[in-house]
Amino acid sequence: MTVAGATRPASVPAIRSFIRGQRHRRWYDWYAMAFMVALVAFVLSDFLAAPFNRLLTSGSTPPPQAQAGAALVIAAGAGLVMLAQLLGPLALSPADASWLLLSPLDRRAVLRRPARTVIVLCVVTGALLGVLALTMAGPYLRHGARPALWAWLLTAATSGAGFFVAVVLIAVLSQPRPRWRARLRAACAAVAVAAALAALSGQRWAAIPRHVIAVFADLSTSTAGVIAVAAVVIACAAGLLVLLALPRFPAGVLSTDSARAGMTRLAAAYLNVPLLTWIAEDSHWRGRLLKPRRWPRAFSPDRTMTPAWALAWVDWRRLARRPALLFALAGGSLAPAVVGTALTGHARGYGTAAVLLGGALAAAVQGTAATRRDSNDPALFRLLGVDFKKALSARAVLPALLGAAWLLLAFTVLVLAGVLSGWLWPLTGLAAGPGLAVAALRIARTGPVNPADQGPDTPLGPIPPWLIVRAGSVLVGVLACYPVLAAVPAGRVHAGTLAAQLAVSAIVLGGYLLLARDYRA
Repeated sequence: MTVAGATRPASVPAIRSFIRGQRHRRWYDWYAMAFMVALVAFVLSDFLAAPFNRLLTSGSTPPPQAQAGAALVIAAGAGLVMLAQLLGPLALSPADASWLLLSPLDRRAVLRRPARTVIVLCVVTGALLGVLALTMAGPYLRHGARPALWAWLLTAATSGAGFFVAVVLIAVLSQPRPRWRARLRAACAAVAVAAALAALSGQRWAAIPRHVIAVFADLSTSTAGVIAVAAVVIACAAGLLVLLALPRFPAGVLSTDSARAGMTRLAAAYLNVPLLTWIAEDSHWRGRLLKPRRWPRAFSPDRTMTPAWALAWVDWRRLARRPALLFALAGGSLAPAVVGTALTGHARGYGTAAVLLGGALAAAVQGTAATRRDSNDPALFRLLGVDFKKALSARAVLPALLGAAWLLLAFTVLVLAGVLSGWLWPLTGLAAGPGLAVAALRIARTGPVNPADQGPDTPLGPIPPWLIVRAGSVLVGVLACYPVLAAVPAGRVHAGTLAAQLAVSAIVLGGYLLLARDYRA
């Protein structure tokens, strides 16, 4: 029986309109958003000033810097695609994922707005990458980019936006398929590594960038326009495929990816490194079936290995089950030379030293997963009854080796590329490993972020304690690696630098292990 006057089922536009009607923003909300937009615009304008100045001149950029800059743009695009995969790329807000997604509504109508948001963000990002690529290649165009500047800018922005949107939409299509996602991630990593190797070869052999410049020197605006049209056509084709796939998009995948994206944004906003690493670990191990492995004989009761080493063996086994992570860290050792040359034209500047420190810390932190777990929840560590100082000493070995190995690879690449001279650099990098372990362990043993905590007052407002602690850990890393980092801008290293680095690493690590406090107390 049909009831007279029965209402129609609610539609997605009506529901979103109702939500907007119940949401009232205050004036200070609009003020905060406008301030953030103005701040981002100011930072971007300052960042793009130097590339645009190079675009308006002819041949002002050295060939190695132009090739390194182009490689950096390509690697940044590949890295942003991998970041989009981490955040979805198609994801809903927590409220929509738990309410609209599970309601009997049209799936395409529910996902149309997040898909449109992804496309808009990709258009802006891709256009910026395309313009940056033009600023590197523009001074070497035979006719120059200055006579038809706006035509070049339009075609570069259109090409970059089209290709970037197409790749991200392909990532959306592969989102419900784990194998496709893994292949796309591997392809992005391969593209980034190939671009970095090409840039490093240009620093070693000057004939390579000159040959590349000669190939692209005759590029005209008409050819660039054809490339831009092809990019738009490819992006439209990928968008049509996504539009056809939206009604059948699995709700389970969307719910999981939306929850992970929400937690990732929250952790990144508060620089919550432990939560970010936990999200990455959970994303990797969820749904995997691990094969059992025999416990090493060295840890049997009749052997001499102490319980502290058995406790530290967890991190070693975890890395052994993740060889792709080790390959990614090894590929990241190409970054210092490329970033330093692309940004400043000098591969021995302070930017290179900062990238060396950041990469080494990122490598060392990969060996502290068990320490981070025990710091957040020390119940299991209490039950085991292992001596704290011995356990901390045993757990410091793996991050020290990882940081030292990463610096060894990075300095070897810098020496092979001709940026640094002398094979004493890799040995000095090895000597910095124990000091890096202290910074990594401090980061792992930092307590969870509590946004309600208030720190000391400053003219810019109170500084949260979690920011002070994390900044202190980075400063410890700078102090522990100061001899080798200070030698990078000068480009000279000698036996005294190696001896100083060994002494500083030993003092920092020994003092930390001596003064560290048990979190079970």
